[in-house]
Amino acid sequence: MKSNRLTEDGIRKAIRGEPNAVKHVLTYYSGYMTTLATRSVCDADGSRKYTVNEELRDQLETKLILAILVFQP
Repeated sequence: MKSNRLTEDGIRKAIRGEPNAVKHVLTYYSGYMTTLATRSVCDADGSRKYTVNEELRDQLETKLILAILVFQP
């Protein structure tokens, strides 16, 4: 069973641009990015629903990828 933990080695591999490591970091932070992109909206009848703003979520993911790749240890 593969660990879902983010290790120092995994982070170093992501910084070097290894695709599987970057994907693992994205997967690790996926829930957090979804939470940040969740917005409440009111329907016509006044009930409140929560929805994920996919555009915002994609922007967060893109910023994380860029931050990983430009990071200088």
